Amino acid sequence: MSNLILLIILWSFLECAYKKIPIYEEFITGVKEGMHYLMILFPSLMLLTLWVNLFLSSGFISLIGTFFIRFFSIPLDLLLMAFTRPISSQTSLIILKRIYDYYGIDHLYSLMGSILQTGSDTTLYVVSLYYGSIHLKKYSYTLWLGFFLDFLSFVFMLCFYYLGMIS
Repeated sequence: MSNLILLIILWSFLECAYKKIPIYEEFITGVKEGMHYLMILFPSLMLLTLWVNLFLSSGFISLIGTFFIRFFSIPLDLLLMAFTRPISSQTSLIILKRIYDYYGIDHLYSLMGSILQTGSDTTLYVVSLYYGSIHLKKYSYTLWLGFFLDFLSFVFMLCFYYLGMIS
């Protein structure tokens, strides 16, 4: 793979040399454009990062988790996945991998985690990145719809579990 990347870079340099394109000036222009987009997106991504860290370190998950474990009798990792998926895709993938490693990929809880991972989306990331990049302030309907669909994937996961539709 690294050889392929090196070949693409070499090909780009040779093509630029053949067409007499000033590589350094084009690179500087691209960096300036990238910095412009970075300055547009940075505040919303910084806020999202701060919110994720506050949410995960607050202890809210363990507080809610004790109630849900007694009520639904599912592992805490699935509940943790349901809470973190709207915030961070990477965190929920790490939790799903932990479920796969502990139970195996064909276990019922692994299938439930897969349903939750594929049925929901990173709602807060989508809203902060996309709406922040175009400076749109009216995102409340998108946010509520995203959270509703994330909740719906959790409900479907529980329905599949209790109705015996996955095994």
